[in-house]
Amino acid sequence: MKAWTIARKLALGGIVSAALLVGCTVESQTGSAGGGVDYGGASGSSSSGSGASSSSGGATQPMLVDVDPNRTMNATPGEGVGVFTQYQTGGHWDVWWTCDTSKTSLPCAFDVTVTVSTGTIANVAGQTLAAAEAPTQASTQSVELVTTTTTGIDGMTFDTVVPVGTTPIITLNAKLNGVDDAQYLFFVQDGEINGNYAGMLTDPLMLEPSSP
Repeated sequence: MKAWTIARKLALGGIVSAALLVGCTVESQTGSAGGGVDYGGASGSSSSGSGASSSSGGATQPMLVDVDPNRTMNATPGEGVGVFTQYQTGGHWDVWWTCDTSKTSLPCAFDVTVTVSTGTIANVAGQTLAAAEAPTQASTQSVELVTTTTTGIDGMTFDTVVPVGTTPIITLNAKLNGVDDAQYLFFVQDGEINGNYAGMLTDPLMLEPSSP
């Protein structure tokens, strides 16, 4: 299945990067921060989850997008809402998220699930989690992490193990305060946040690396 290269599917008219919700940078994992592409902006919508409704509506086919390998996004925790997906060559994934608590004084209740239909998910580890928070695996093809996020960064790393010659594809479902909301999903494509796509993504969202 060929991924939808978002940068080639831009809508007509003005383009407003979704990265304006969080204000972040993107850089190569092997490069310096000075080589990153800078995106400035305000915080996301209120942490109450009363913003845009789910783009998937529970029935929409998840969009499949390409992700640049070996790219790193940076965002200031507490300053904006975002769920960031990064991929490193060899099947290594890093999914992490931030809230806008410094601006709203409200926490964000995240429920993030990643699944695969081919292969397995292994080597799962949480990032900077509270004592009662930890990733759980109902099967070897899924992992879920529920957090209450404020001014820190929460997330998880994991590996996808697939047959030789197969490109790993994950399906990400990120709920904020119980609501699917694709406006908070971020990745790097063609060196740009979300490939500079002007439309709305889906939540759930399928992601595959442009090279494994």
